[in-house]
Amino acid sequence: MSGRSVVVVGAGFAGLAAAEALAAGGAEVTVFEARDRVGGRVHSRRLENGAVVELGAEFVLPGYDVLQETAARLGLELFEKGTLYGDREPRDGPPVTREELVAAHAALREPGRGSLAEALERLVPSAGARAAVAARLAVSSGYELEDQDAAALADGAAGFGDFPSHGVAGGNDGIALALAERLGAAVRTSTAVSRLAWSADGVVVRAGSDEVAADACVIATPAPHALELAWDPALPGWKREALAAVRYGQAAKLFLPLASAPAPSQTLSVPLRFWTWTQHGVPVASSFAGSPSALELLAIDQGPERWADAVRRLRPDLEYADGPPLLSTWHDDPWARGAYSARALSSPLDDEALSRPVGPVAFAGEHTAGRWHALMEGALRSGLRAATEVEELLAARV
Repeated sequence: MSGRSVVVVGAGFAGLAAAEALAAGGAEVTVFEARDRVGGRVHSRRLENGAVVELGAEFVLPGYDVLQETAARLGLELFEKGTLYGDREPRDGPPVTREELVAAHAALREPGRGSLAEALERLVPSAGARAAVAARLAVSSGYELEDQDAAALADGAAGFGDFPSHGVAGGNDGIALALAERLGAAVRTSTAVSRLAWSADGVVVRAGSDEVAADACVIATPAPHALELAWDPALPGWKREALAAVRYGQAAKLFLPLASAPAPSQTLSVPLRFWTWTQHGVPVASSFAGSPSALELLAIDQGPERWADAVRRLRPDLEYADGPPLLSTWHDDPWARGAYSARALSSPLDDEALSRPVGPVAFAGEHTAGRWHALMEGALRSGLRAATEVEELLAARV
């Protein structure tokens, strides 16, 4: 593929994975990113007490084979958090026993058709277990259960169990930073793409004030931005419909500094639909709230205070340090507009149409990753799949 040129739109995990794979195959790659940084919805930050927190995607879970292979190849180490992502202690809801929770999780392995809310009512007789599992699922998906397909229980982020969780040492965005470093000057940040003209022969992309011609393109942005590009000619109807149908879970994260690093733990607020966890060696209480109703209950749009108070009530055992809480949101981020894609019942993800190329344009991003949607693993897998599609397209022209 030497001498071929490819433009990649978006420098999140998906775009950078595609760009690195294409560059390794001999393509001349240019990556345009609207933000002033790479990583997209994976964004790490170091607090004043030295702790590294994840403002976006956080947990590396079992089965994340591509992420683990990518990290190892880039010389990055994973560390075990000690946090049991899939085994959260429910509090403040109806009484529930451990046995009832285990039974509920087992019953939901074959949820049948309909919504998640309907599956819970049909399959889980214990009111306490129903409330706890409903809170857990709403938190993980960031989406209301009444409009969530019961099939979402098969997605990785909904997993239950005492499996270990990991993170990238120094921050998950180290993967994006290392991929971008390999690509060097090919990555252009603070450069938004606004127009894409395409034909069987290639593409012309308007990036900032420049027009860039290339043999092919990878669109690796959230679905709303792919739709908002000026396409010439217009996207075919099947692709527009698939992109327009993508719904995004709404979530937020909160970080409260602690006086010292406690033992790992994981606690779920059933009525307020957030969970708080601690991890090995990190003096921070991290919290994650999911679903629009949870963000409203916690008055996220007014700042972190109400939520911070709720965390302190949920976890009075933690020794909180002086210092302001840090709130992270994605629904109000102009380049994200949501946390990650959700499997809505009223607006299903068309996995095949979302991932299918249009002429010389391939599509990547977690929303195109099928069963791996909503995950860092899915973003990386989608980028590699898009790179393969572009390579096959360009090889066919020779």
